[in-house]
Amino acid sequence: MSPLCALTADSDIGGMKLGDAYQKFVKDQQADIPLSVWLIENPSSPISLPGSVDLRGHDCIHLLLNRGMSLFDEAFVIGYTMGNCANIGNHHISIYKLFSKICFPDAYQFNSFHMRAFDFGFMYGQKVKFQNIHKVNFDQYSDQPIHDLRVHFGINLMEVHCLWKAEQILLNSSPLMAAA
Repeated sequence: MSPLCALTADSDIGGMKLGDAYQKFVKDQQADIPLSVWLIENPSSPISLPGSVDLRGHDCIHLLLNRGMSLFDEAFVIGYTMGNCANIGNHHISIYKLFSKICFPDAYQFNSFHMRAFDFGFMYGQKVKFQNIHKVNFDQYSDQPIHDLRVHFGINLMEVHCLWKAEQILLNSSPLMAAA
């Protein structure tokens, strides 16, 4: 697995060009995504939710947010993307959370701890001034340094790091996680 798939709050890839980082980050192809995930997360689906983004865009958002490929990272990135969507409603969030908890295959399912990361991402996505990042064509930014793109899209890596650390505090203080 690429080291970029295991990004943490202590790593930063801001000096890399988006296209180069993407080539090292890509894990899944569209055909690898389970149908239940594709149905609500891909804009090509007739029942996709607001904030849905294609797989390339989703992976680019991972890189901009400096998040790896754990389920916590996935939850944060999806939460961020949905929260950043101008026409998201509370009912969309409820549908997504229910669907991801009971309809996704085990490897993609979010538990209550993952939902905390989703909520952090959602709140951060709402806070950022640039809206509707799910509509961005990231191909046009391939030659740009990730740091410059973060500035352009209003993503503050220090704030993302603080949210990542808050996730860690919540997880480490949970008696359920300590017993695992």
